[in-house]
Amino acid sequence: MTIVAFHYTNNSFFAISDGLISRGNLRVVEDTKKILPFKASYKIPRIAMHRVTGFSEYVGGDFYFSYAGNYTLITNIFNAFTSIVSRKLVLDRDKTNGKPTVYQREDEGRGLRNGSYWDDYNFSDDELIPITINFLANILERIVKSCAQDFCQNAMQNPDIELILFGEQTVKHRRTKGAQVIKCKEFAEGLPIIQRFSVLPWSLVCIGDASVIPKAMDAIEEDPEFFTPISVKKKTGVLFGEERKENPHDFLKKRIHVIKKNVMPIILDNVGSIGGSCTIAQSGWASGLEMTTIPNESLGLEISKL
Repeated sequence: MTIVAFHYTNNSFFAISDGLISRGNLRVVEDTKKILPFKASYKIPRIAMHRVTGFSEYVGGDFYFSYAGNYTLITNIFNAFTSIVSRKLVLDRDKTNGKPTVYQREDEGRGLRNGSYWDDYNFSDDELIPITINFLANILERIVKSCAQDFCQNAMQNPDIELILFGEQTVKHRRTKGAQVIKCKEFAEGLPIIQRFSVLPWSLVCIGDASVIPKAMDAIEEDPEFFTPISVKKKTGVLFGEERKENPHDFLKKRIHVIKKNVMPIILDNVGSIGGSCTIAQSGWASGLEMTTIPNESLGLEISKL
């Protein structure tokens, strides 16, 4: 299994995970990255003389995929998902009302070259559809359902899928951060049971080993340094925690410190399905997401610095 702890604000991301892949009691790989970047885009057909003469490309923001569960099943999901969002999305016009709509095309848009179009088919900049977390999560949920059903029918066991999709989206020239969680742990009456929810800024989400996660989350959220001061509540709209004055940036540093000091020892212990290396992904208001991997043998020293 796994442990991944995730936290974000309107200006930052922070995620930490272990690197162990196991199969039953067997440790298979200890340095796997469980926080994966990907690009999302769609093709825009360009019309001249009633024909598609080529394509331009709309590229979304920076997006990431974090996971826990059955590694083989999740690998299939990630490969299918990135194949679609990087190559198979094409902007077209709805045949009924002409509204710009992004479609999934297995031919990656090549079939559009066989059609005939009026020149006003071309898309203006204000008709382009933003690639948002919700847009991507809709595609991911569909793929999770399909892969989970295939898995359950063949393996004759419940799926084990927990995913965090997060990133920065641009809508009407405004950049915002967002995250959604998709889980599939059950199969009932021939159908996978999907759980999906949005993650609010300043909230903590953990996925992975159910024997570890609840205790770890309790320890983090009960730490006095993790409580939300009133000054942060006023600036962020967060409505929980203690009332004390503090700069949001300083408070965020304390929160990240609390997450690290509770998650790193779990990874260091190398017990059960959690262990191996430790990957930390972090961004700030003026910097993109940077990932650092700490070998397990170096974790003790890192913990002593906290």
